[in-house]
Amino acid sequence: MIINDLQVSQFRNIRSFSWQPHARANLLIGANAQGKTNLLEAIYLLGTTKSLRPGASSDDLIMAGQDQALVKGSVQRESPVVSRELEVRLKRDEARQVRLNGKPLTPFSKIFGQLTVVLFVPEDLGLVKAGPAARRQYLDLEISQATPLYLEALQTYQRALRQRNAAIRMVAEGRAAWSTVEAFDASLVESGSEIIRLRAEAIEELQPLAAQFQARVAGHAGEDLQLRYLCSVEEAATEKNIDAIRDAFARALKARASEERGRSTTLSGPHRDDLEINLEGRPARLFASQGQQRTTALALKLAEVQFLSRRLHENPVLLLDDVLSELDLDRQSALLGLLDEHVQTFVTSTHAEGLAYKPGEVLKVTDGEFFRAS
Repeated sequence: MIINDLQVSQFRNIRSFSWQPHARANLLIGANAQGKTNLLEAIYLLGTTKSLRPGASSDDLIMAGQDQALVKGSVQRESPVVSRELEVRLKRDEARQVRLNGKPLTPFSKIFGQLTVVLFVPEDLGLVKAGPAARRQYLDLEISQATPLYLEALQTYQRALRQRNAAIRMVAEGRAAWSTVEAFDASLVESGSEIIRLRAEAIEELQPLAAQFQARVAGHAGEDLQLRYLCSVEEAATEKNIDAIRDAFARALKARASEERGRSTTLSGPHRDDLEINLEGRPARLFASQGQQRTTALALKLAEVQFLSRRLHENPVLLLDDVLSELDLDRQSALLGLLDEHVQTFVTSTHAEGLAYKPGEVLKVTDGEFFRAS
């Protein structure tokens, strides 16, 4: 998958920019707060309709003093060779408009798979030590891009969970009977069971990939990486039969009903899952050194690239936002050396010197304007 042409207008601090990126390696250099990350965010928006920054609204993405913004790109899939035009238009106080080949795309979730992206930001280097929510987000984004069914199930589940939690609070306040809560159980179990099944499949596939990359990034085979699915519905974690997962989930909800009344929230389901990361059989978040944790984060991201490549039969676009400067030269070299040479990458950095990266094109970024380096 390659972005052949990119147009950005009035997005963040980028007034107007049109570019034909290098098919493989692109480096954006400049001081902080000049617009490097904003360009990556535009690409990310084009692939996911989402901002890099949690909670950002359309108004936040539109240049100050302007009423609308546009991100448009020509994307070429390589197997089979197919080109498509993607467009995200933002207007103040209006819903985002997403178009595929000039036609409105609804729901927005249908954009997933049109431009598959893997994002790696400095915060991801803390993925091992972060809370479970960060690891769930890691799984959710990559599986959503690989399997449209997962995103649909996730959206349905989140809606049912909000409604069920609201009903539990009404029961706690004496304004409703428990049957009001149970009315949402069927939807929660159906969508949640699909999420559990697909997460278990993905983690099983990621495990050998991440372990392989861990050994190669670390430079030796002495750091045995293991991934394990910590499912809050314990009986369902190793089940492959969807009916068995549904039964286990339904039993878990009934078993914890009394506790849920007391705590006013749903206590079983994918929203409470985690991805356990162990090195040499011990929890990496507790026992791994900072260097080992960073190596593991790199291994997880490289595994994500390979996971998507296998599932979609083509490579995603890789966005590395100021990650290389956070790594020593050995880890930079290991990361870049393990990338498939056919992966189109966009890398940001405050400098070009001392990076183990050989770009095909270098752009200097100053106050939202982009210039080809001489």
